[in-house]
Amino acid sequence: MKIFRKFIVNIVICWVLLYVFNYYWLWIKISFSNPEIEKSIIKLVGTFLVLGFIFRIFNSPIKWILKTLSCPVNFMTLWLASIVINVLVFYMFAFVVNNYLDWEVMVKLWEIWQTLILSVIMGISISILTKIL
Repeated sequence: MKIFRKFIVNIVICWVLLYVFNYYWLWIKISFSNPEIEKSIIKLVGTFLVLGFIFRIFNSPIKWILKTLSCPVNFMTLWLASIVINVLVFYMFAFVVNNYLDWEVMVKLWEIWQTLILSVIMGISISILTKIL
């Protein structure tokens, strides 16, 4: 039960952070080809919840696998390679949403340095909010 609660809390945290970064910080742009999604609050919340779920899937097990496989490289670079993995997770998330999901949603990431800062802030925010909640 505790694992399920933690999973749901993490999905909601990812949903809120994606929404905030999309509408207020503009380093990630989630655009809709159907304008009715943005007009309907239920569709908008549902879309961001699904995006939060997908991001959580990329951020937890896939990131863990990548960090485990790159552990020797991380050790040699004093864990700087983990920052590259965080950016890679964002680009994988955008690639999957844009190319493999038949939605009317497109995720656009800006410059690589902005994605780097976004991934660091998102990782720290998820860690802090998960500990608090």
